[in-house]
Amino acid sequence: MTPSEQCAPVTANTRLPGSASHAASLGMLRAAAVALICLVSAAPLWAVPPIIDNPAEPAQGRREVKMVELWRAGGEDDEIFFGNISAVRSDEEGKIYLLDSQLSEVHVYSPEGEHLRVLGREGEGPGEFQGSNDIFVDSDGTVCVLQGFPGKIVKIAPDGTPAGQLQYGSGGGGGAQQGQFGVLVRGLANGQKMVLAGIRMTFGGGAQSTQTYFLDRCDEQAVQQNALLEKIHVIDYSDFALDDVQMDFIWSRMAIGPDGRVYAAPAREEYAIQVFGADSMPERIIKRQYTSLERSAEQKDIQRKIIEGVGANYPVPPKRISVEDNAPDISGLWVDEKNQLWVTSSRGTVDQPPGTFATIDVFSPGGEFSQQVALQGPGDPEFDALYFVGQDRVVVVTDALSAFLSQMAVSADEATEEAEPLEVICYQLQ
Repeated sequence: MTPSEQCAPVTANTRLPGSASHAASLGMLRAAAVALICLVSAAPLWAVPPIIDNPAEPAQGRREVKMVELWRAGGEDDEIFFGNISAVRSDEEGKIYLLDSQLSEVHVYSPEGEHLRVLGREGEGPGEFQGSNDIFVDSDGTVCVLQGFPGKIVKIAPDGTPAGQLQYGSGGGGGAQQGQFGVLVRGLANGQKMVLAGIRMTFGGGAQSTQTYFLDRCDEQAVQQNALLEKIHVIDYSDFALDDVQMDFIWSRMAIGPDGRVYAAPAREEYAIQVFGADSMPERIIKRQYTSLERSAEQKDIQRKIIEGVGANYPVPPKRISVEDNAPDISGLWVDEKNQLWVTSSRGTVDQPPGTFATIDVFSPGGEFSQQVALQGPGDPEFDALYFVGQDRVVVVTDALSAFLSQMAVSADEATEEAEPLEVICYQLQ
């Protein structure tokens, strides 16, 4: 499996609906708005597997890892301008791929930081996309861009030429079913097989529609093979409301390992990760003793603004908007080459010691809470986004939250509307 297939963004989980201020979840909220979603609960589609209960503290304690800068791109001194970087991936050769969901293009950088090319552009033709949410890289180097709505996978060859497109299909079909529309939000790959997350929408008569969040294992044609998780709700637009719980799903709380296992944390206020084997059968649930983090007044205010921005995309304005007092317990998952699970909790990017960007929980392949890794480096983890792009590298996108708010026409702080240009910084972990 390539490093790109394991990457997951990690940053503060205190602000955005659902998976919070993860960069990956930023574009997903926009997809949710277009999809007109309003869901209330997520449930596994299988019997409950064995549970591994872990204590609050790791068995091997805490260790510090230094983030040493390798290169940076963007910012005031670079001719490259980024609108909103919503996904960062890498391939087997170590190249870095940056999805700019605002400008509808993918920037490709060498491992040393040389800007190699730009893939795709905004549009509806071959190799073009709009409203993109995520990317992954196939084993042959093909870049797969997930367009939100209408949901499809736009494939671009390494040399930039169009390589076709795929449409997600459920229920054994090769595409959307009659009367049903699909939104693609997140995608992971293991070889030629995919794990796709998104929304199926069925519109009936009157003021109602049915929305289904899904996490599916799919074949190389994006056709559903196994349904792993679902979350269903019937919307009544005559009494339309939006809140954190309704908009929550596993968008940033999902990962795939080198052995094909899929990891997902469906519960908003429970530190619990479900593990599905390569055969899609549930293997175990990994838990850790954890107390949910209460949001500050500032964080709740930003959360409300974001939901208001999302609500502006619906056909009718919401009558009520409510914000939860607590942040989601888990904000990000990543699996390394040794099948260790790395988890960012709601506390992993707030109130950190001086010089610590984030503290990550690490679990052994068997599910033991083995250690915590403190990433030592500069940045503001409440606004910056952190992506793992291999065993020993991470990428930080500065001020990612502000870029998302700007794209949504929402300001986090009227005094900081003139945000600095985005910078992308690649670090070596030592």
